[in-house]
Amino acid sequence: MSMRRRLASENQKIMDRARKARKERIFGDKSSHGRRGYSSGEADNQVGDKEGRGMVKVIRLNGEEIYLNMLQIEAIEQIPETKVKMMNGDYYLLKDSAESIMDQIRAFIKGCIVYEDKGK
Repeated sequence: MSMRRRLASENQKIMDRARKARKERIFGDKSSHGRRGYSSGEADNQVGDKEGRGMVKVIRLNGEEIYLNMLQIEAIEQIPETKVKMMNGDYYLLKDSAESIMDQIRAFIKGCIVYEDKGK
């Protein structure tokens, strides 16, 4: 096999892997958890507690409900659907509006702030 043909074959393999990774991120393929290094049982523990404090509850385009760590959200883009980009480079396409995600974050932060009663 010639050098040019071998390079084209290797480039095609790289492009196929990148295409598969994009498809997993967009459509939420569960097998991507193995690629990231945590077992199927550990992914459920990422929420932290039963109420999901510090997490944003969102619905993916395929109807799957997921929780995102609000401290790891890098950007929210409102295209016809909502695109949330995470700090690790992953992104999620969601049914929820950007405003509803921001409302959840505001409610959490407001719940963390304790105001002193200066009247005492």
